[in-house]
Amino acid sequence: MYTVTAFSNDYEYKPRQGVVYIVTDMTEEQKDALVAREAENDPGFWLKVEAQG
Repeated sequence: MYTVTAFSNDYEYKPRQGVVYIVTDMTEEQKDALVAREAENDPGFWLKVEAQG
């Protein structure tokens, strides 16, 4: 399980809308693909991914 939080690319790296973006069960490869896809689709923010438990 991973918790993924979206952050803006502002200087302060503020959480985007102040909420967790997604909590999901995925493989390491799926997690990397999600981060890469989101970076390509919306370069205005980046994803912080934290493993659960």
